[in-house]
Amino acid sequence: MGPEKTKRKKRSEPKIQIPLRKPYGQLVPGFVLFGACAAFFFHRSSVNDRGLILNGILHFDPDGADAFYAVLGVLSVGMSVMALLGIVRFLQIETFELVLSAKSLSLPVGRPMSMRVITVPVRDIVSVGLQPPGRPKSIVVQVQDNVYWIPGSWLPKEWTVQDLNAALVERLRRPEDEGAAEGG
Repeated sequence: MGPEKTKRKKRSEPKIQIPLRKPYGQLVPGFVLFGACAAFFFHRSSVNDRGLILNGILHFDPDGADAFYAVLGVLSVGMSVMALLGIVRFLQIETFELVLSAKSLSLPVGRPMSMRVITVPVRDIVSVGLQPPGRPKSIVVQVQDNVYWIPGSWLPKEWTVQDLNAALVERLRRPEDEGAAEGG
């Protein structure tokens, strides 16, 4: 019997797991601001005894001004409720992270009310870029049939959009099977 052939194991690259920050910094002030606006407009609607003139173009009598303030109050309530629902939805998301492995990228996508985590094979990623180019605030990942955004405000303080973009580009430039390139 001849010597046994041993297979070389490919070195597996470590996964890059980045716990993302939930956007409470935008949602909570939005909830408070629009809640305060709703209270102001409903109060103004209930105590208004004069008309309203907007820029000298629109003239409302007292009843018209009451309706105007009530409509703005209803719109403000709607915006406040949307912010509250976003807060509740983000509280329900347990793992809010970006995971970059040798073969895939997992990231949260969608609006706060319908957010889900998707996994994209690295081979399907067409391009990665920073937006806007001058002062980047987010990363754009273009897949064959979709575009996904990663806001910079979600990244932890240790990561900048430039750092994450560089890590993504580095993974994309590596051959899928480095063992095949070495002939083994």
